[in-house]
Amino acid sequence: MAGTRDARHRILKAAAELVTVGGLDAATPAAIAERAGAGKMSLYRHFTGKDELVAEALAERDLDYRAWLIGDPTDGTPRERLLALFDRSARVADRRGSGFIGCPYVSARLGVPDDDHPAAPVVVSHKDGMLSGLAALLAEIGLPDPEQKAEVVLMLLDGAIVHSVIRGNGDPLRQARAALPELISAP
Repeated sequence: MAGTRDARHRILKAAAELVTVGGLDAATPAAIAERAGAGKMSLYRHFTGKDELVAEALAERDLDYRAWLIGDPTDGTPRERLLALFDRSARVADRRGSGFIGCPYVSARLGVPDDDHPAAPVVVSHKDGMLSGLAALLAEIGLPDPEQKAEVVLMLLDGAIVHSVIRGNGDPLRQARAALPELISAP
């Protein structure tokens, strides 16, 4: 049974890595199997198909991805952590040849516009988790209406990430970061 769990874990990890660096098109069954060191038949023993596999891979990576974005409480004040979110994203966007595709959850959702796709609710759950984490940071800063401000910060972040993909660098994220202090200042 441990071998089965290990194979399933390797397959999920491989799928998540492929989706993160190359989008849904990169996560073909052959590429997943090769990266996981498993046969294609092993994929189908654990998952009903690619759609289910991708959805589970994104769900499994969700908490780690959010933790990386929002940062650890020991990484500074809530305001510093909020600004660092844009800095971390800009550094990734600046890596030439890294295949930066932006937010893998946005990319996945754009690749599956069908609401019935198993990845669709995973993306919504991820973004809801991001909103909760951002609202908690904004509440720690002491801002009024942190939930509403979290919506605006997430839209700013997602928009800047998309523009960074288009521009091929992290400049839009740095510009968004520069606008953030005014945006989140208490009225």
